Amino acid sequence: MRLASGIEKFQTLVYPQMRRDFRELESGQTPETLFITCSDSRINPNLLTQTKPGELFVIRNAGNIVPKPGTGELSVEATIQYAVEVLEVKNIVVCGHSHCGAVTGLMNLDSLDSMPAIKNWVRKSEKVLDQVNHSDEGRICEAIKANVLLQIEHLMEYPYVAKAVAAQQLEIYGWVYHFENGQVEFLDQEAAVA
Repeated sequence: MRLASGIEKFQTLVYPQMRRDFRELESGQTPETLFITCSDSRINPNLLTQTKPGELFVIRNAGNIVPKPGTGELSVEATIQYAVEVLEVKNIVVCGHSHCGAVTGLMNLDSLDSMPAIKNWVRKSEKVLDQVNHSDEGRICEAIKANVLLQIEHLMEYPYVAKAVAAQQLEIYGWVYHFENGQVEFLDQEAAVA
């Protein structure tokens, strides 16, 4: 198994060089950013942002979706609350990406009839469908951006997030990562929350 050889390489080559960093993390973590992104294997948050272990608190799921509070998605909700109220992160980044399968599925809901769990999950972003011109060739690209901005709207519905933003203790950003060329598109800060 390739992963086992990766672990061996980590233990013999990487860990010895980072031993001090990992020892410092024994006493706890103090990440400044909650990074919410897609589960897509083409995204590596630490590689993209050039951060070390302990610098990002990460939520990953299909479509970088932030369900509205109180919808029963306790894993996501608990992680957001922990990041904001316990870790007191200073930033939240919602990072979508090009060629997102979840957003493509959202734009073609009938194609997900045989996969009800996926269909129900991406429908949490169904409002995006009202914001995208369906006749436009670039509609998936626009839907990806609209999806990121929708997740920021959902974040602001969490009382502790809204309170931290209002107190200027927290800033929220929307990004779209284009893995095919390495570019990151920073979405309009007027549309996002700062």
